[in-house]
Amino acid sequence: MQRVAFFLSCTLFVALSACTDPITVGADLLDDDRATLGQTTDVPFTTAVVRNDSLLAYQGVNLFPIFDRFSFGRIDEPVFGETTHSFYVIPTVFRDSRTNLPSPPSFAFTDRNVDSVVLILPLDTANLTYGPGRSFDFRAGLVPTRVDDDADYYTDVALTRSLIDVNANSTFYPSATPSLLYDTAYAVGRDSVLVPHVRVRMDDNFVNNVNQRDETTFDSDSALATLVAGLFVEPVGDPDGLFGIQPRVNNATVTAGLYFFYRDTSADMAERLYRLPLAFWLPRYEKDYDEATVGELLATGNDLERVATAGQGGVMTAITFPNLDGLRDKVINQAEITFFRDTPDGYSYGDYPAPSNVNLFYRTESGFLSPIADRLFLRNPDQESIRDDFLGGNAQTDENGNVFYRSRFSVHLQDMIDGTVPPTIFLRVTPVESAPARVILRGPEAAELPAAVKVTFTEVGG
Repeated sequence: MQRVAFFLSCTLFVALSACTDPITVGADLLDDDRATLGQTTDVPFTTAVVRNDSLLAYQGVNLFPIFDRFSFGRIDEPVFGETTHSFYVIPTVFRDSRTNLPSPPSFAFTDRNVDSVVLILPLDTANLTYGPGRSFDFRAGLVPTRVDDDADYYTDVALTRSLIDVNANSTFYPSATPSLLYDTAYAVGRDSVLVPHVRVRMDDNFVNNVNQRDETTFDSDSALATLVAGLFVEPVGDPDGLFGIQPRVNNATVTAGLYFFYRDTSADMAERLYRLPLAFWLPRYEKDYDEATVGELLATGNDLERVATAGQGGVMTAITFPNLDGLRDKVINQAEITFFRDTPDGYSYGDYPAPSNVNLFYRTESGFLSPIADRLFLRNPDQESIRDDFLGGNAQTDENGNVFYRSRFSVHLQDMIDGTVPPTIFLRVTPVESAPARVILRGPEAAELPAAVKVTFTEVGG
């Protein structure tokens, strides 16, 4: 009954406006002689910085990557330590759209030579760069054996890879400015295509190996794996930044893949291209917090003055309510928790921007991190702006210029009181797969602007 009461009051809140005084929501659900309205900030809670879960990037049962986008690069600074993002890409044979049978390239049937082979990856312009770095040195190597596409892979994936480099170029310069995907001389009869992207051009040894192969190399994924089972690309040096890659975009002319450029001597010297599409891609996210501020927070396990959260599998803040007895026999009309941003000495949110959104999650009985019940209840995409206004989590600024995040967890708090979910929730940067931002926050025992909980409720007990 208590959960139904909140759902009714929540629906009423959304239907009316965000201006409704939260203490009155649900006031008419009970008889006047039984209803007592109240508000409290005396709800004890503790906070601790914990490692975030590795993110599921590929699920074998679906045979398709879960991530639409990921990031690449490295940041090493004294607050959040060293963040290194690399990735694997796994090509697959090209198939005829009519028969779904492998369609080897024409150059493989003759002695025609491939001029160049290039891995092309469109950029995630919505998350183009993070950090001050704008140039990214890299190396690329081969994955020596075929990658199992029936397995699940997380962002801590570590496949065997060659120590021999196969890249001819060695620096990415990601830019939102569209650039030519390929010369129209190679794409006879097609218009030029301009799109923001990065490229890895394979070296002469790789191209020579291609030119020694025949059509059987492109007949199956097993045969293709003898040429290229996969590529691993990792940052070199310290670019002091990350940039976003989006292999899968909603545009048929902009497709990630391994492109082979060659001259077709049978067609009046026309140029040609052949693309191996990507079966899937696996981002690898490594985090090293040794000797960093966040590492010290992780070591204590009970961080009441300062906490932290960082995206893309970084760290999160665990919030635990050890005693909710004072809220029993109450219908929770609204519960919210507020964290103010903190700025460590020497740290710059200009260089490393704080997240636009943080949201609350909990662990299910299976151990997975799931959005709290409030977000699952208000998940109508047509009401996304109303939902976000109601549930919060977005960065806001008070009248004194202090940045804070206020998240509401009213339904979930009721469930915690009833004992149907654990008493711990987790504050994470969202979207979890594509937002690399990080932030230091003030805990519940901070000297100034401490984290705080406020609950409004209706009494139902005698």
